[in-house]
Amino acid sequence: MKRNAFFQLVHKENGTYLKSYPAVDGGEPLKAEDVLSYLNAKKWNDVPAEQIKDFVERAAKHKNAETQISGKSAIPENEYAVITVDPNRMYAKLRLYPNSSLGSRLTVDDILKLLEQHDIHHGLIKKNIEVMHKMRLYCTDVLVAKATKPIHGHDAVITYHFNIDKTSKPAVKEDGSVDFHKLDMIESVAEGQLLATLEPADFGTPGIDVVGNEIKPRTVAVKALKHGKNIHLSEDSLSMYSDVSGNVTCVDETVFVSDCYEVPADVGPSTGDIEYEGSVSVKGNVLTGYTVRATGDIYVSGAVEGATLIAGGKIVLNRGIQGKGTGKMEAKGDIISNFIESSNVNAGGKIIADALMHSNVIAQDMIAINGKRGLIAGGSVRSTKKIEAKVLGSAMGTQTELEVGVDPNCVERYHEIEREMEELSEERDKILQTVEVLKKRFKAVGSLDLEKLEKLKTGKARMDEIDEVMDTLTEEYDELGQVLENSNGKGKIVVYDIAYSGVKLTIANVTNYLHSEVHHSTFVREGADIRVKGV
Repeated sequence: MKRNAFFQLVHKENGTYLKSYPAVDGGEPLKAEDVLSYLNAKKWNDVPAEQIKDFVERAAKHKNAETQISGKSAIPENEYAVITVDPNRMYAKLRLYPNSSLGSRLTVDDILKLLEQHDIHHGLIKKNIEVMHKMRLYCTDVLVAKATKPIHGHDAVITYHFNIDKTSKPAVKEDGSVDFHKLDMIESVAEGQLLATLEPADFGTPGIDVVGNEIKPRTVAVKALKHGKNIHLSEDSLSMYSDVSGNVTCVDETVFVSDCYEVPADVGPSTGDIEYEGSVSVKGNVLTGYTVRATGDIYVSGAVEGATLIAGGKIVLNRGIQGKGTGKMEAKGDIISNFIESSNVNAGGKIIADALMHSNVIAQDMIAINGKRGLIAGGSVRSTKKIEAKVLGSAMGTQTELEVGVDPNCVERYHEIEREMEELSEERDKILQTVEVLKKRFKAVGSLDLEKLEKLKTGKARMDEIDEVMDTLTEEYDELGQVLENSNGKGKIVVYDIAYSGVKLTIANVTNYLHSEVHHSTFVREGADIRVKGV
């Protein structure tokens, strides 16, 4: 059996010696650190390190090397045990050192009591202790206790039995134009249809470390089936069913079923603003100044003017939006429109259109402007992932800005906080000036009338309020700054035909202006530069 080399204190008439014993069957050689550690523990502090080093070197060459460490007799030393426990208390190891030639050995029970004194009482491996004792495995770390590892569970899993990623890419006709009559975007649902099932979280089984403490399994995500109206759950809350026939959408793991509110003509003076818990279908136009707000999807067959559309799902415009600078669309899902002009648009998913002109556009997913015209000209167009179009900018040098690679909403909020902090700082400075004037007046006169006292009191209270808000904004500002700084720069901009001179491209905070026309190219970030590659 393999056994490491070891040493022993030997008592002789003329003093105390160290004696070595060789390794057996490929065991490890004697180490100076091991000898010095033992001597230090036994208060033999006067033995030179060079002497021990020489002893260990001779032990490697000779079967039984010796060195005298004292000319005096010494107290016999019993077998000595060193116990180590890893920081996580997952295991305990025992290292034995031999008794001196006049000392006594430990028994197995002695070792077990020693482990108990170190509070090690779970997962003991008694067989290892017995073998170690019997075979005199000295200068060897032997596993003597092992924790019971926890059994990790798993997160709750929701399975949706409908297409939560319904295609939002319209069909393209043979002539290259987009057929917005064939969007295939509505996910139909029948009364009584199974919508989703839940596999509950498995919390796992705790383990026990070597000192008897509980080891908790990994934290798991607990989920529940969430839904809006027209839906019910089974008695065990593990299955979800539709109560009506209509269309189904899923937003942030919440399922909505609606039989869709239909507006037969224009949204305008005859209807007022529309707000609906579900989806809305407008057969006519949405006129300037009116709002359509839906928790589900919004579909408009006609044109949208300077109106506001806000959807918890998708927005689909068969014709498009001519926003006149006041038009606004916000959707948590995709936005599909024949054209978008002079509008502010924000999509939680993709934006797909035939033309995008003079608008401020944000998409969490990609922006695809590649219908018959495929034009992006004017305004600011930002996407987290990708922007693609046939034409960027114009021969007239229309100011056009495109940005990818960072979360546009993070950038928007970052600059919004900058503006808020600047306004609050200016307000605080003005209040401070007033407060200081009132303080000086009080100090000079010794009193203030009730109106000025109240002004002083409210001024101080408002400054405290501003300081508290500034602390919160500063913390959020720093966090957003870190997010933007660490952006991975994987976004890209693709132009299938031509990008005109003057277009501004930004990919993950790296900006480049086109100084000449570029054809059939993909723009990506490499290091601190924007590179041009083929489509």
